[in-house]
Amino acid sequence: MVLSYVVRLLSEKFDTVSIKMAKNQNLALNPQKISGVCGKLLCCIKYEDDAYTELKAKLPDYHEKVKTEKGMALVIDVNILGQKVKVRYQEEDIIEWLSIEQFSRV
Repeated sequence: MVLSYVVRLLSEKFDTVSIKMAKNQNLALNPQKISGVCGKLLCCIKYEDDAYTELKAKLPDYHEKVKTEKGMALVIDVNILGQKVKVRYQEEDIIEWLSIEQFSRV
């Protein structure tokens, strides 16, 4: 009840939310999972988008190569909020999570 009231109260003030914002936050693009009770895309996605964009800019993309103390590695996963990447080393078949301080972009 309270949630629907908030949605009705603020619905005219909500900014447009796009699928690009959901992708930026690595959200599943299933409409049922990213839609609020109002049937529109979750409003919080818009409010979080600037923070995700800023944090994501500091991290390499998927399949980008990075340099670590152990050698070159390939990024296979990204944790935007945690500022970590999961890498697979090219020389060995080792996979590990690294913080942003533990690698450099090539």
